[in-house]
Amino acid sequence: PSESFSPSMSPMSSPSTHPSESFSPTETCYWIDVSVVFDECSDETSWDVQRINDVGDNIVVKAYQGTRDDRDTLRKESMCLEEGQYEFTIYDSYGDGLLIDDVYYDNIYVPAHYNVTSYGELIVEGAEFDNSEATSFSLPLPTASSAHPSESFSPSMSPMSSPSTHPSESFS
Repeated sequence: PSESFSPSMSPMSSPSTHPSESFSPTETCYWIDVSVVFDECSDETSWDVQRINDVGDNIVVKAYQGTRDDRDTLRKESMCLEEGQYEFTIYDSYGDGLLIDDVYYDNIYVPAHYNVTSYGELIVEGAEFDNSEATSFSLPLPTASSAHPSESFSPSMSPMSSPSTHPSESFS
């Protein structure tokens, strides 16, 4: 036997007090990944990504402060950013950057380091810096030529075209 359910006009639960975020149908964003293999002093390391605007008061779109729990581990953060100018900055409060000691990660030894990529295209990488190191970049990346934008579309209830007057053929 099959069951049939009728749609209900009443909500299943009370409305959320936390609004959801959505992109407009014309907005395109580009994914970037920030990966950091922390050294032994992970709580000295932090980073941020800022959107650069014309008036000079840049907007921090993502930031991370390392903790003792990040010691000798890989942390990867992904974010989808609109087209524009950005700056990635990594900081070390002690002033010795990411120490080039080998970190045992995923059954292999890797040096502490960081990198920022977009769809596999390298934006910046490094490990040796003093108090901070900053890199500016534009999205989409010139080399990527907007090959992988993420777009949001609203579904349409209209057909894409009129039905064909010519039947299609199928061969077995």
